[in-house]
Amino acid sequence: MTTIRELRVLPPLAVGRLGSAAEPMDNYTAETDPDQPLAPRRLRPAPTFRIDPRSGAITGDDTPAELRFTDGQGKVRPVAPFLEVWALTSDDVLRPLTVDLLEADNLTPDDVQWRVEVGNHKIQRRTYDDNDRIDADTEWFSDHTAHELIGQCANFLADKFLPLGHVRYVKPTPEFPGIRLRFTPAGGHVYGAAYTDRPTDPDPNVVDFLYDASKGTWRGHADRTGDPRLTIPAQIYAGDDGPDGAWVSRGYLDDECDGLVHVKLDVGGTELVAYGRIGAGPPAYAPDVVPIRTVADELDQAMFGPAATGEDTLEHARAVAEEVVRRATETVRLMNTEVMNGNTVDGRVDAASTMVRQDTADTGRLYEPIMAPSLVDTAAVLALHQNVLAALRSGTAPWFADVLRDHHEVGDLTAKGRRKMPALMRGADGRSLALTRRQVDLVRLAARQEIFRQATEGPGGPR
Repeated sequence: MTTIRELRVLPPLAVGRLGSAAEPMDNYTAETDPDQPLAPRRLRPAPTFRIDPRSGAITGDDTPAELRFTDGQGKVRPVAPFLEVWALTSDDVLRPLTVDLLEADNLTPDDVQWRVEVGNHKIQRRTYDDNDRIDADTEWFSDHTAHELIGQCANFLADKFLPLGHVRYVKPTPEFPGIRLRFTPAGGHVYGAAYTDRPTDPDPNVVDFLYDASKGTWRGHADRTGDPRLTIPAQIYAGDDGPDGAWVSRGYLDDECDGLVHVKLDVGGTELVAYGRIGAGPPAYAPDVVPIRTVADELDQAMFGPAATGEDTLEHARAVAEEVVRRATETVRLMNTEVMNGNTVDGRVDAASTMVRQDTADTGRLYEPIMAPSLVDTAAVLALHQNVLAALRSGTAPWFADVLRDHHEVGDLTAKGRRKMPALMRGADGRSLALTRRQVDLVRLAARQEIFRQATEGPGGPR
């Protein structure tokens, strides 16, 4: 008989997406069309669990006939991920934790306990006031009702809280015996700050006023220039121009959050515990597009290291190179490259928030475009990326490896440095974006191996 020895929460990181519709988003996959490899990825519906709102049990796992990202009223359907509990048993096998596995240890689903702790600390990171932290804690529970994530803050108005979504322990059934929890994010609303000592003008942008502007400093806050504790780039909050050029906060808050999902189970007097991470972000308004650098790329580098190894095959390196170009092509489809390059638009030099503006603010480059203005026609740039992708798929070596930006070159403001790839985009540090070191090394591995392979092959095959 196998005994439960350890617990795991899988996936260890689950990202939800905000939405105010009552029904969560259906599952889908994004696939490359083999007949049209340069076309946008195709979205295909996938099997999706249906939850009984009264019992919390799964009633089926049907595949929808079509994908709908909004409901009939135009509200966005939230992405509500499931987190499963897995067990490492006495025979050293990792398997899903099910009702049968619990019963083998004389346990029931009621013995599984959950606790979810999430927070929204965006205001506190600006004001450095711990009374501006927004936190929610469900405490331990083992029932199957929805548990609201109620964000509490010391600087909120009396009896006000920030709704951060809810979580639910899905009730196991004979048809679906697994132990899992579902996280449903909040609606994606904007909330405001109100003064208690004088009237607050109506604000059409907010659905409710939560923050006490007479108590805290968030409404009217301005980042202190040169403060080493600031995030980079700074001033990334809704505001208005204030005195001396300061950017003054309107006092808005959003209902995003991130935090931990804990699970525990007492097996034979030993308490087993595990946790996973959850977060909520904005809806995916371009679901058929993958960003040039993703969290998955960061995790890949964390797991396998920043450099390609002997276990990385040429096929894998070529696949990474092709994926990089595909994502770049998808990104160009969403960009006005002439504006992002800093070209003059209708006589206006500084037409939008761009890397050109960022470089000007940091170094006084006088809004100097990154590429020659005549070379960045959006259609021409898209065609260039498509041609590179087509060449890669036909077996051509990734010649663009040498123009990729290395991680230590993000601050290179020479003309050559600013034109390296990825271009026209910035990272979280406010400087030019770079791929992960592992992505870059794999692309260069593909280029090196292709050169050697082509040198040893002739018209009749290998020499």
